[in-house]
Amino acid sequence: MAAVEPVGHKVVVRRVTGGGGRSAVRYSDVVGVLVEAGPGALTVRRRDGSLVQMTRSEVRVVKAVPAAPRDVLALEEVAAAGWQAPARRWLGRWLLRAADGWTGRANSVLPLGDPGLPLDAALAEVARWYAGHGLPARMVLPVPARELLDAALAQRGWTAYNPTQVRTADVEVMLRRLPARPDLEAVIEPEPSTQWLDLYHYRGQAGLPPVARSVLTGSGRPGFAVLRDRAGGGGRAVAVARGSVDAGWLGVTAVEVAPDRRRQGLGTAVMRAVLAWAAEHAATSAYLQVAEENTGALALYDALGFARHHGYHYRLAPSGPARTAPP
Repeated sequence: MAAVEPVGHKVVVRRVTGGGGRSAVRYSDVVGVLVEAGPGALTVRRRDGSLVQMTRSEVRVVKAVPAAPRDVLALEEVAAAGWQAPARRWLGRWLLRAADGWTGRANSVLPLGDPGLPLDAALAEVARWYAGHGLPARMVLPVPARELLDAALAQRGWTAYNPTQVRTADVEVMLRRLPARPDLEAVIEPEPSTQWLDLYHYRGQAGLPPVARSVLTGSGRPGFAVLRDRAGGGGRAVAVARGSVDAGWLGVTAVEVAPDRRRQGLGTAVMRAVLAWAAEHAATSAYLQVAEENTGALALYDALGFARHHGYHYRLAPSGPARTAPP
């Protein structure tokens, strides 16, 4: 058994279920989220929410389970629901999204399945739709689910950029790990308050474009967290984050700490506030997206217990006439 077990993540546990002595030993596998790993027992939560507890003596192997392509696409569809562009169109199972160019996710094609057309015809339709919105055509490629499409776009001259990790964690496990901060007050509202907007700066930019509010509030249940300092400062906002709950998942975005209050655990504290809010709304798992170049954020989420689920990158269509596949 591994020295460090991946509590909070999907595993397969092989355990003894019978036999021994003169009979052959019988085994069975339990697949689900490892929610507890104590000295005497393990507890796994299956997909249907049921809990399976096993004693250490019956457990033989615990292995982390990598995300299957169907799991990758399912999570990407949930994430798309949590960050909705105001302009959307389905082309078969390709989701075309436009939001005046604000954020890559809201201005790219998410290929969840077959577009219902031959590839070059589908790409031509994509180019026409984005040109109508005054935007270049771009696509987000989640891997390993869309490796063949990724290769096909590379052959056609689409440029890859911005590799990003999607990380996941279990809400219940995270809340047990993160202590409450009585010196801080968290307020979570369905619309971004003035305090929230004043502190949030998308990629360091001052202010947000008009389309941003539509994207930020465009989910089934958005929540805008403001963390305030109880002592001194008169309730000053010291950290913000955005959560969205869709299909039992919490999506976390827009985490920002006031520049003069960084490295004081406030990023962890605002994350805990969003997790607690999501748990009240029946979310069991959490996800977030982090650019691979953002080493500071990756270190924070490593420490919190988020593990890599899958990755994605974008591809931008070539300028000028579209190329078809080489012969």
